[in-house]
Amino acid sequence: MDKKVEFKVGDETLRGSLFVPSGNGPFPGVICLHGSGGVGEMYFEIAEKLGEKGIAGLAFNYRGTGISDGKFEDQSVLDGIKDTRAAFNFLISRDFIDKERIGVIGGSFGGFLAALLSNELDLKSIVLTAPSAYSPKRHHEQRDAGSQHDDFKESDSYREIAKFKGNLLVIKHEFDEEIFPGMVEGYFEQAKSAKKEWYILKGAKHRVSIYPEIRAVLVNRVVDWFLKTL
Repeated sequence: MDKKVEFKVGDETLRGSLFVPSGNGPFPGVICLHGSGGVGEMYFEIAEKLGEKGIAGLAFNYRGTGISDGKFEDQSVLDGIKDTRAAFNFLISRDFIDKERIGVIGGSFGGFLAALLSNELDLKSIVLTAPSAYSPKRHHEQRDAGSQHDDFKESDSYREIAKFKGNLLVIKHEFDEEIFPGMVEGYFEQAKSAKKEWYILKGAKHRVSIYPEIRAVLVNRVVDWFLKTL
């Protein structure tokens, strides 16, 4: 069941949809984190399929994107971090959610957020698909300004994923034209404590939303992963 939801970050409202399984729960939950140039609706398909399989799926828009409040050009990397914390707190506040079984899928900027907050949010399972990385000095810059700098190896997201002990799936898009060489591989290499898997999404460029066949492969791989690990 698709529930339109909204929650506050300061004075602004974030909006999206929560796909809730049939029954009483408690259900595991997955938060979908989109990229800096995307919208939450791009993850509705994954969230809906998770809901059909017994896992609540939350897909929402950061401030300045989609139907959420704010202007995109005013939003920084730090704002995305705050928005993710707000989404997590909203999800675990639902009485039908099992707080011990929370996962996150993050694409591009969303992958950075998932890794960065992996331990703070005590996540059980993570999927990083074409994840970007941002040096701490870039956190006050606009969200899409920080990933393409050669200081990305300084990102705290690598240090956090190195400490993560849960389940981790890292997906590299075969023909990614936007992510720096080594950026995706860095997450897999650093995650020495996680139960991890590596997957190459064949034929995929950075954005897969316009390629139905490739997107279907991604959706099925992600759903199968969370069914196995949550």
